[in-house]
Amino acid sequence: MGLILISLTSNAQKADSVLRLPVFEVIESSIQKSMPLARINASQIELIPINDLGEILRRESNVSGIRRGGYAIDPVVRGYRYSQINIFLDDGIHIEGGCPNRMDPVMSHVEPELIQQIEIVKGPYLLRYGPSPSASIRIKTRPGEKAFKKGFGVKSITGYDANRNGIKQHLSISQSNERSFIRVSGGIKNYGNYTDGKGREWKSSYQKKDISADIGFKAGKSTLTGFSYKGSFGRDVLFPALPMDEIEDNTHIFSGYYDYSNPKKPDQILSLSAYHTRVFHLMDNSFRPQYNQIVPPNTGLMQAVASVNTSTSGGRIAFSHAFHKFKYSHGADYRITKKDGTRNMLMIMEMDGQLYTSGKAFNLWKESVINNSGVFSGVEWGHKRFEVSSVLRLDLNQARSNDTLLILRNEKTWFESKPVDQFLISVAVNSSYKLSEKTTISIGIARGQRSGDMQERFIKFLATGYDRYDYLGNPGLKPETNFQTDLMLTSNPGKLNFSVNLFRSQISNYITGTLVPPAVARPVSQGAPGVKQFNNIDKAILMGFEASADFALSIQSGLSFSAGYTYAYFPEIERITFENNQISGTEIIKNDPIPEIPAFEAMLSLSHQFVRLKIKPVLSLRAVADQNHVSLAAYEESTPAYLISDFFVTYTPIKQISIAAGANNIFNNAYYDHLNRRVLGSTEKLYEPGRTLFINLKIEF
Repeated sequence: MGLILISLTSNAQKADSVLRLPVFEVIESSIQKSMPLARINASQIELIPINDLGEILRRESNVSGIRRGGYAIDPVVRGYRYSQINIFLDDGIHIEGGCPNRMDPVMSHVEPELIQQIEIVKGPYLLRYGPSPSASIRIKTRPGEKAFKKGFGVKSITGYDANRNGIKQHLSISQSNERSFIRVSGGIKNYGNYTDGKGREWKSSYQKKDISADIGFKAGKSTLTGFSYKGSFGRDVLFPALPMDEIEDNTHIFSGYYDYSNPKKPDQILSLSAYHTRVFHLMDNSFRPQYNQIVPPNTGLMQAVASVNTSTSGGRIAFSHAFHKFKYSHGADYRITKKDGTRNMLMIMEMDGQLYTSGKAFNLWKESVINNSGVFSGVEWGHKRFEVSSVLRLDLNQARSNDTLLILRNEKTWFESKPVDQFLISVAVNSSYKLSEKTTISIGIARGQRSGDMQERFIKFLATGYDRYDYLGNPGLKPETNFQTDLMLTSNPGKLNFSVNLFRSQISNYITGTLVPPAVARPVSQGAPGVKQFNNIDKAILMGFEASADFALSIQSGLSFSAGYTYAYFPEIERITFENNQISGTEIIKNDPIPEIPAFEAMLSLSHQFVRLKIKPVLSLRAVADQNHVSLAAYEESTPAYLISDFFVTYTPIKQISIAAGANNIFNNAYYDHLNRRVLGSTEKLYEPGRTLFINLKIEF
């Protein structure tokens, strides 16, 4: 559970406090007040034993994640995943991962120690930073006003994880004055395999290094210019639920920005930004037995290696101003994403004393490119107790690939890489009304669109899903369109602070995999039962709720509770049928659950601040129900419920030093989450780590 669940006691309101913010927090902009928004601050990240950002997001209400190994958990928000979530840094920096199996989702390219804040918007409402079809995750890394604090500064974060025998060390050095600042930082992580509650060891070790630099300049009080570089380098990252492991991953993020505010009219703000990101991803099966020994049903050695190069470049301009009681914001952004990758397979067999080799090479992506050009315009207005905001976004999405593959069967074209241009329209309206000084009701209505991503359009014959089928892209996919409504109530009657959000989402042209007849295409990956192609399904429905409550038991003590659930289904979907383990046909199923939807979960936390002793213990519980609402069409299996408890203590002897120590999964329960992938070659899910003892030290001056 960790520090996210610390309650909002009145004693915890200091700037450097560790606290769990309610799901819908009142913040600066009225356009964000009525959004279903959660925020995670740096102080919540620095002292807890997380391996990557995906782990901390899983602790937020109705946010889960897909585990494939000991690192790089892929976030799922209200059942939305992958490119249904707009994940970006700062003012729209996008990163395209290299791995088709998502060993390196977007958040794995950014180290937690660099984060200032994370914003999670649960819905298609944050349209100022690119298309936001179903949710947004904004990762703020840019140094704030504190960066211009005069003098020399050092921050060190050290951690040890006993379960993984893992260590981490991050060091940041800065120098600043009123006009400029420079910050240089770097870190290392070296983690071994973890063990689950049954004492079984999972091959999940990894090594990471990172380095970053930030420079900023002020010209008076109205102009700020900054430049940033972030580098992240992964080595030997093992994934027991995937056919290969990450051997090397090199990420480079370059960015620059310029902000200007009119000294005479502070509401007039101009922002310019540009960025370039590059990722090189290399994976193979050299850590697997079949690389150097014969493993049935193989009759020889099977060696596979794949490499992918990606790059993303873009820029953004935004201008905001006020007129009477209205606040306006306008802007435009551009993004070009390129991806190219190959896979090579080598089979080595010995027959009659002779050694035979057979090699194959495949293009995963062949010089694929997606351009997205967008403009947006928004307005905010408030009068007495009522506030309303709206934003309109228009996008031109252009995709092309130099792939020469052509699949033509029975006068039907199944795959042909022709250039495709799509025009997208997104709009969001949020309003709030103060029923009283302490109670507010809000409603959000939005339409968000997205075009197919690189994988959905151009991937070729690779088992990238949870069901082991080989997947084939579809360059002609229609845009996915989400119509969503959120109804929110927040109140703070005395010592209690609570919020409730009900939501419903209807997605047309939902993108998912559907079976390709064997006469059209046969699988390439070993063990794949067939080929699925990404196609549009007429309709998908998702609905549910989030709720949170924080109660101040006393000045020093607090109790916190949160819960969330999503119910999702396809009104109609096609199911593959089998006979004697062979595909025999298809049938139509009504109201079938969407696969990989998290189960209902609730979290409870109790904390107390011993002021004189300068310590704060926190006990938290996380209860997850069994998931029996599973997809028949996807042959999805149900998963059992579980209950885990965590305990930790923070000790702050002086302002510059903080120590956190404790245990996650105190009772060493053996459990797995519904979204955890199956171990390769079996039907068993990948288990979560067992009891984890940890200690973290932060020194800052």
